[in-house]
Amino acid sequence: MNSHLPHPWSAGFRTLTEEHSYRVEEIDGAVPSNLRGTLFRNGPSRNDLGGKWFPHWFDGDGMISAIRFADDGIHYRNRFVATDNYRDETKAQRIVHRGFGKMRPHGVLGNAFHQPSNVSNTSVVMENGTLLSLWEGGPPMALDATTLDTKGIETYAGALKAFSAHPKIDPETGELFNFGIDYGPKTTLTAYRLERGIATRLPPVTLPYPVMNHDFVLTKHFLVFCIGPILVKPFRFLLGFRSFDRALHWDGAKPTQILLIPRDGRSPPRWIETDAFFQFHFANGFEQDGALVLDLALYPNYHTIGQALRDYWRSEWPAEGMAALTRLKVDLATGRVERRTFDTGTSNEFPTINPAFAGRRQRYAYIACNPADRTAGLQQQLARIDFETGTVARHDFGPNGYPGEPLFFATGDAEDDGVVVTLVFDAASGRTSIVGLDARDLAASPLFTARLRHHVPFSLHGCFVAENAQTPR
Repeated sequence: MNSHLPHPWSAGFRTLTEEHSYRVEEIDGAVPSNLRGTLFRNGPSRNDLGGKWFPHWFDGDGMISAIRFADDGIHYRNRFVATDNYRDETKAQRIVHRGFGKMRPHGVLGNAFHQPSNVSNTSVVMENGTLLSLWEGGPPMALDATTLDTKGIETYAGALKAFSAHPKIDPETGELFNFGIDYGPKTTLTAYRLERGIATRLPPVTLPYPVMNHDFVLTKHFLVFCIGPILVKPFRFLLGFRSFDRALHWDGAKPTQILLIPRDGRSPPRWIETDAFFQFHFANGFEQDGALVLDLALYPNYHTIGQALRDYWRSEWPAEGMAALTRLKVDLATGRVERRTFDTGTSNEFPTINPAFAGRRQRYAYIACNPADRTAGLQQQLARIDFETGTVARHDFGPNGYPGEPLFFATGDAEDDGVVVTLVFDAASGRTSIVGLDARDLAASPLFTARLRHHVPFSLHGCFVAENAQTPR
C-alpha cells in the first residue's frame, strides 16, 4: 500500500488502523487562551482491505478525531465508528458489503437488492448533547462524546430515514435542519427539524428525477437546494448491475433546479430553473432585498470531480473542470439568477464561514484552493474572501503541506474575530498537524502548529463544540 504511490499527496489517503489517545507534545507557537473546546472531524480512514484500495474515496470507513483544546494543552483521540460495515469487514478482512463504489462478491446475484452499507464517514454534529456521526444513505450513528465509543443508530423514534451529512443549525433559535433523499418508484426529498432531541418531518417533496444531492442552505424563511442534473439510474443499481457511483450520470441538457422549501412546512415548495451546474458544498445563504444570495463552490459539471473521487489516491486532481467560489443572486420576484465568481484560484472546495452568521448576510468566507496557475494537485492553500471588497488573502502550506476543511472558532463578537483551524498533512514527514490561523490575518504565520505522532487520513467535515457548550473532558 505504501510503495509506488504516484503523488506527494497520495500518502495522505493511507489507512490509519491505530486508535490513539494522548496529549500532543510538539507545538510551535501558542493556542489562544480563549480557544477552548473540542474540534471533531470525520472522514474515510480505512481506505483498503487486503492490500487493495477501495474503488471510491467515499467507501472508506468513518473515523472520528476529537481534538480538545484545554488549559493543559491539546489532546487527541480517534476512534472508528463501529458500524456493521466496519465490524463485518474487520472480521472478514475483505469486502462484504456494497458501498458508494464497492460491490459485494458474486456479481449481479450477490449485489441485487442490497443497499450500500452505512460507513458513517462524512461529518459530525452535536445535537442536544449527543454526538452524531453522519453519512448520506441512512440515519446517523450516536457516539459517546467523551470516549467516542459507538452507541448505535439514532432514528429519533423512527422519524429519520436518509439523513444528509450537512445539517444546518440556526444560531438564533438553536433548531437543527437537515434532509434526506429516498429512492423508489418516486424520488423524494424529506426535510427534518430537530429541536431538543425531537425530530419533526416536513412534508416530503417529489423530485422530478432521481438525483444525488449533498448540501443545502438555511435562510430566514427557506431550506434552499440547488439540485444539479447528476442523475441516478436506480434500477441498474438496485438490480446489482452497477455500484451507486457507476449508476450516476451527468445530463447537462437538463437545468439545475433551485428548490425552496418553506422552513415552517406550511406552504408549497417553489422551483426555479437555471443553467446546469453541480455543487457539493455551500458556504452560506441569506435573503436580502427581495433576493436570495447563495455562496457555493460551483462546478461546471460532474465529470472532473466524479473521476477524481474514483481515483482519489492516484488522481492528479486536475484543476480544469473543478469548482470556483461563486455567488448566485436569485431574484425571488422574477426567478432570474445572476452569477459572480471570485479570485480564489483553482480547485475551490470546503467553503466555510463563522457559524454564528449562518442564514444571514456574512462578509467573509474561508476555502481550500490552489494558485490560479496550478493545473493539478490537491489544495495547498486556504483563502479568506471579503465579499464586500472582493479582497482575497491566502495562506500557502507548500511545498509539502495539504490542508483540509477550514473551520472557524469564534474568540470574540466580530464576524472575523476568531481562529481558523485545519488539519494539514505533511508529505515530507508523513504526519498530520493541527494548525490554527488568525482569521483576520490568514496569510500570517500560524498562531500554532501542533504535530501529531502519525497521519490522519484526509477527512471531510467536522464541527467545533465550545468548552461551555457540552464539550467532553
